[in-house]
Amino acid sequence: MVVASESELPLTIAIILSLGVGGQWLANRLRIPGVLLLLTSGILVGPVFHIIDPVEEFGTDILFPVVGLAVGLLLYEGGLGLKIDRLTDGRSVILRLVTIGALVTWLIGWAATQLLFDVSTSNAALIGAILVVSGPTVVIPLLHLARPREPTGGILRWEGIVIDPVGATLAIVVLDATLNDSNPGAAALQIGITLGAGAIAGLVVAGFAMFVLHKHWVPDQLLNPAMIAAAIVAYAAANQIAPEAGLMATTMLGLVLANQHLVPNHQLTAFSEDVGHLILGTLFIVLGAMVNLDDLVGVLPKALILIAVLVFIARPVAVWLSTIGSGLQRNDKYFLAWMAPRGIVAASVATVFSQTLIEEGAGEVPELVPVVFATVIVTVALYGLTATYVARKTRVAKIQPNGVALVSNNRFAVDLADQLAMQEIPVLVISTSTTVQREAFSRGLLAYDRPIDSHDLDLTLDGVGIKQAVLLTDDENFASHAAYHLTEHLGRANLFQVQPDEDDDDFEMRGRSVFGDLTFHGLSSGARAGGFHVVTGSDLQAGDMALFELGDEHTVSLVNGAPSEDATVIAVTPGAVQRRRSSDV
Repeated sequence: MVVASESELPLTIAIILSLGVGGQWLANRLRIPGVLLLLTSGILVGPVFHIIDPVEEFGTDILFPVVGLAVGLLLYEGGLGLKIDRLTDGRSVILRLVTIGALVTWLIGWAATQLLFDVSTSNAALIGAILVVSGPTVVIPLLHLARPREPTGGILRWEGIVIDPVGATLAIVVLDATLNDSNPGAAALQIGITLGAGAIAGLVVAGFAMFVLHKHWVPDQLLNPAMIAAAIVAYAAANQIAPEAGLMATTMLGLVLANQHLVPNHQLTAFSEDVGHLILGTLFIVLGAMVNLDDLVGVLPKALILIAVLVFIARPVAVWLSTIGSGLQRNDKYFLAWMAPRGIVAASVATVFSQTLIEEGAGEVPELVPVVFATVIVTVALYGLTATYVARKTRVAKIQPNGVALVSNNRFAVDLADQLAMQEIPVLVISTSTTVQREAFSRGLLAYDRPIDSHDLDLTLDGVGIKQAVLLTDDENFASHAAYHLTEHLGRANLFQVQPDEDDDDFEMRGRSVFGDLTFHGLSSGARAGGFHVVTGSDLQAGDMALFELGDEHTVSLVNGAPSEDATVIAVTPGAVQRRRSSDV
C-alpha cells in the first residue's frame, strides 16, 4: 500500500529514517558497504513492497531541491576532511584524475552507452557525464575497509570528494547542450562559470564564517548549527548564479574551513559528521524507493556490459594517463585503477535530470535512471566485496591495528607500556607530562608529545596501529580532553578507562569500564608495590588482577574479569591493590 495521505507522512519519514540509520548500523556490524544495504532497503520498501513512494508523497517541487541540498551538505562534510598538509604526495595525480581522468571516463562511457543503448547522441553523452562522478559517500567507507597506505588513500579520498562537483557540472552542461543545442565553446564557458561561481561563493562564505568565529560572535552551543546554515547559504547563493554551482560551493567551504587555523577544526566536524550519516541514509533510501524495478531489470544485461567497460577499460586508462611521471609505485597504480564506485551524486543527478528532461519537453529517457542506478548498485557491490582483497594482493593495505594507547600522566603507565612492548604489542604512551614522555623515550617506547587536539594525533595512532586506548588517570579534565579526541579516531567502543576511587564519586567516566573492580588508586599502588608481570591464568595469586590477555600473533585484549587458566596475561602485583565494591559501580 502506498502511503499517500498527509496524516501518514510522519510514518513515511519514520520508515525512511529508521532504515537509513539501521542500514548503516547493520553494515558496520557486518563490515560491508552501507550504501549497498541502504539501496537494497530503499528498493524493497519502494518498488517491491510499495510501502513508500517519495515522488507521490513529497512532490517533485520539494523532493528534488531537497535532494540537491542534501548532496551539497554531504560534500561540505566531506570537504571538512580534506587536509592539504596531510597530502605530501599525489597532488598532481588528484588534479589529473579530476580533469584528464574525468574527460577520459566521460568519453569512453559516452561511446559505450551510444553503442549499447538505443538513445540519441546527446542523451548518451548525458549518461556518460553522470557516470563520471564517484563520491565520498561510497569511497570513504570502502577506504575504511581496505585501509590503503598513503598517498593512495589520500588520492582516492580527495578524488572522491572533488570529482562530485566537477562531474555534476559536466552533467549540467551536457544537459544544457541537450536542451538548448549550445556549441562546444559555450559549453566550456559554462563549465568555467559554474565551477568559478561555486568556488567564489564557497570562499566568500568561508571567509565570513572564519571572521565571525574568530571574533567569538557565535556562542559554542550555536557553532555547528551556524556552520550548517553557512553551508546552506553557500549552496543557495551559488545556485542563484549558476545551476548546480552549489555543489562546488559547499565543497570549497568545507575545504577552506578544514585548512584554516583560526578555529579548531574538531569543533566544526563532529556535528557535521552526525548530520552526514543521517543525510546519507535518508537519501539512499529515498532514491532507492524511486527506482522503477521493471526498467532496472530491463536494462540490466546491457548495463552490465557498460559497467564492465567502465571498470576494466575507462578507469585503468584514466589512472594510467593521470599517473604518468607521478612516481607512484606500480602497486599503488593497480589499486587506484580498481577503485571507482559510483554513489549518491550520480543517483540523485540522474533522478533530477530525468524529471528535468520531461518538464522541458525534451522527452523521457527511460534508460537514464535505471542505467545509473544499476551502475551504482553493481559498482558498490563489486568494489565493496573486493577492495580489501585487492588492497592486500597489491600490498598497499596497512596492517590491521592491534595496538594499545595508554593515556596517563603517571609514570606507572610507562612500566605497563614496557611490559606490552616486550610482548611485541604496538603500544603508544599519550601524556602531557614531559617527565612521563622522557621516561618513555628513555626506554625506547613510543610516546606522543604533541598537543592532543592536533591532527598529528590521528596520524600517530594510525601509524603505530592503535586499535584501543585506556585512560589511566584520575585527572578528570585530562581524561575528558583526551577522550574527546581519541573517540573521533578510535570510536567510543574502543575507549576504555580504569574506574575512579571509591571516594571520587563526582568523577565522570569517559570510557568503558575496564579491569573489573580495580580502581585507579589500586592500580597505581599495586604498580608501585610490585610492578607488572606476565603469568598464565593458572599462576595468578590471590589478589592478583589480570589487565591484558596476550593472544597469538602479537594480539592483545583487555581483561574485565577472570581469564582462563591457560591464558597468558599481564597482571599487577598483589599487595596494595584496592578494588571498588561491585555495589558502587
